[in-house]
Amino acid sequence: MYWRVRKISPEQVAKTYGVHAVCVASVLCNLVLFSKVAPAKGLNAEQKTNFDTFARNVTRHILDGCFVTYEASMVQLCFNGGKNELGPQAIQALVQMDEVVPRSIDNMRAVSRQLKEAKSVTQISIDDVKMEDPTSQGLIPIEVGGRVVKHSAEGLLGPNGFRFKYLVGIAKKGDVETPVVVQFQDVSGQAPQQ
Repeated sequence: MYWRVRKISPEQVAKTYGVHAVCVASVLCNLVLFSKVAPAKGLNAEQKTNFDTFARNVTRHILDGCFVTYEASMVQLCFNGGKNELGPQAIQALVQMDEVVPRSIDNMRAVSRQLKEAKSVTQISIDDVKMEDPTSQGLIPIEVGGRVVKHSAEGLLGPNGFRFKYLVGIAKKGDVETPVVVQFQDVSGQAPQQ
């Protein structure tokens, strides 16, 4: 009879519907994986804090005109072996800008002697740090603005406003990753971007 109920064994079910069950399980796994994908290349709070601190330190080192800390700042920027805060392109840009960064260690020592003779000190006030999401190359655009005042035996200079734009990347030396300024741009004469 046609209406007769047949007993179906698990083996027959596996043979008949096994491929369908595997496909359904695969689709469900893919849906779960896609729902847990990380957001698009944004920075988390800890990374933003680290890059903010790095940008502030680099800015202080660039503007440092204090006879006590000048040499240490320049070493951190560009004479620190593989741990420089500035990449080659950024160093070149700063050397060409009235030699903000010295061309060599001898030039750095000469500037340091001049600062000691003048008893020069610098006060740097960083007002704002603006950070954007990483570019397609993985570089983080950062804009730092503030004021700097220089005082020496010759008198007071400032306060002068400054605004710098950095493109910051990550340099890898073995297992150690350190931020480095890949590109530098002085936009002090331009109005800050909102």
